[in-house]
Amino acid sequence: MSTDHGSTTGTDHRSPAGTDHTAALRSVRAWVLDVDGCLMRTARPGGAGGTPMPRAGDLVAALRRAGHAVVICTNASQRPPAEYAAHLREQGIDVPDEDFVTAGSAAADHVAAHHPGARVLPVGDVGLAGPLAARGVEIATPGGPLADVVVVGAASEYRTEVINAACLAVDAGAALYTTVDTPWFHGGVGRSVTVSATIAHAIGWAAATSPQVLGKPSAFLAETLLRRLPGPPGRVAVVGDASAEIRLARAMGAVSTLVLSGAITPEKLAPLRGADRPDVVLDDVAALYDLLSESLPMTQGAPS
Repeated sequence: MSTDHGSTTGTDHRSPAGTDHTAALRSVRAWVLDVDGCLMRTARPGGAGGTPMPRAGDLVAALRRAGHAVVICTNASQRPPAEYAAHLREQGIDVPDEDFVTAGSAAADHVAAHHPGARVLPVGDVGLAGPLAARGVEIATPGGPLADVVVVGAASEYRTEVINAACLAVDAGAALYTTVDTPWFHGGVGRSVTVSATIAHAIGWAAATSPQVLGKPSAFLAETLLRRLPGPPGRVAVVGDASAEIRLARAMGAVSTLVLSGAITPEKLAPLRGADRPDVVLDDVAALYDLLSESLPMTQGAPS
């Protein structure tokens, strides 16, 4: 198999180890779905400029019709959630703005909850600064009083004076966060370096510290998602193409479902053991749609 293969069809939905997928998914009533390499094939984060994976829109629509809770979650942070959600709707994946979570919006949730009253310096674009401002967070600026918290997100360019202000603040004791902490981005079309993580670690290097991640697979994001979703963690599934989603599922106590349409290929899956190995393995979201259509009660009401 390769990352450009077709979906698994038929009724024999088994992982390479022979595990029946339906057992793990039968009680799931809430879903966290990744975007890049999962719902969308793209070379840019958040599904930007990409094309939908086969049956991606059908899967989301079917889950909603069944009364299941669905949150779309991406480590993208350059644009506000509403812009990413609008692009998915244009591609036939119907997701309301309020059900789209970015690493930027999750970072804003964490800062507002855990650093009340703090002065925060966003090192990134509107996808980070906007959610922070919307939650009433005081935004620090270069040349003003030093920030209490520095958060690094994605941007097309980073201003020298902002990076300098971030280094000075962190060196003076400010908390340092990054929206993502993986070195490479893989959305199903090649790969590219994660510039925001590189910037965050450069700031940390200058101030002799390391950034804490607020996006996938952090316990901070797990906390944010569990607050949004109904029911116990064991009735939640996290679906994605990378180790970040596997580790996020472990942090949430959720069912980890890997699709082989992005970062993790069958060759990369083979050596994974223990908590690093997903509970469910499928070719893509089309295979997940087929599995749920055949094996699960897709017409039941909302979770109790």
